[in-house]
Amino acid sequence: MTNASQDNLLSLAQKAQANNDIPQAKQYLLEALRMGHRTDIVCQLCSIYLKEDQADQAYILLKEEPDLFSDSEVFKLYLATLEKMHYFIEFLQLKNLLNKNIAANVECVDPEKQIKIMQNFQQLKNITQDDYLQLFCLSKGNFVNFAKSLLFNPSQGFALRISLCEDLIKLGVDETISVYVLGKQEKFIPSQTELLEKDAIYREVCVSIADYLRRDPSKLPLMIGEMNVVLGMLYPKLHKYIQNPDQFAHDFRHYIDSKNGGVNQDLLEKIYQYLAYEKSNNTF
Repeated sequence: MTNASQDNLLSLAQKAQANNDIPQAKQYLLEALRMGHRTDIVCQLCSIYLKEDQADQAYILLKEEPDLFSDSEVFKLYLATLEKMHYFIEFLQLKNLLNKNIAANVECVDPEKQIKIMQNFQQLKNITQDDYLQLFCLSKGNFVNFAKSLLFNPSQGFALRISLCEDLIKLGVDETISVYVLGKQEKFIPSQTELLEKDAIYREVCVSIADYLRRDPSKLPLMIGEMNVVLGMLYPKLHKYIQNPDQFAHDFRHYIDSKNGGVNQDLLEKIYQYLAYEKSNNTF
């Protein structure tokens, strides 16, 4: 059931656009969205953002959509946004995910700009989401090689490591990649690796923790958040370090409560030692 007030605001926005009053049209649409999510309003607003060369705003809005593929208008705007932003890597990931050719003209930036992006990224001390997204403007070859060089750095923070690993997975890269986990060099093949939240061990640990906290669900978000950090420190080698997910979940809970990690005591201590190191060096 549609909201009458939202319909009125959408109508006012369309009239404002017809009168070429784009700022007012945006205000009406933003106000309508504050009343509740509606895909048609999102599409109207993204269309304006793209016309106004504010593709970054359209990207943020579209990435909040629960489904980018089923609605043809949403998918069309998504592709137009990738094209405007030059997010070539995300476009390749999309093609790999959908396993088909997509009619869109998404290109990476020119070689000179790519070199500047990589040089600037290496100089960053604190990496933001916007900083990371600039890497999507690289060619596939440059992105993969740059990701490999970053993953080969043992002092790299776990959050960046997860992002790089998962983006290589989404690209379907089938070569062996070196990555440091808990200070030790490991190997993985992205095309044969699951994304963190789809990994069987991750899911089993989540289920075990959720089952334990079913009578006290208020603690669940905090516990899952902490678990994401701990498992993230082991990614993409969860299967090497965790053989029994239920036991690990049990030991993890007790370690959080009393620093008694049972059979996983040494592993949990090592994880938190490396976390402390990353925090102290601003790589967390």
